[in-house]
Amino acid sequence: MKIKAEHFEHLQAEIEKALVKYPNVVNEYETGQFPRSEKVKDLQTRFNNDMKFGAGLNRFICDTLYPYLNDTHINTALNKICPKVERKF
Repeated sequence: MKIKAEHFEHLQAEIEKALVKYPNVVNEYETGQFPRSEKVKDLQTRFNNDMKFGAGLNRFICDTLYPYLNDTHINTALNKICPKVERKF
């Protein structure tokens, strides 16, 4: 991973706060209880991106990470941080 350690830690801390704020989010995604769930092809990517948005990280990613990373690097970091979800619907 090319992401700097302090940036990875920031992503991780903010996503962990969001998981505390939304304690049922993993179950909701696994059971398809979120908007447009029927159209989702890659549930893990959708979950990761929704967690990123829910944690309020869009500005941080645009201003801090995109100058030296691309989507592939950011998605790799999110895959390591976010809980794994399994489609059950």
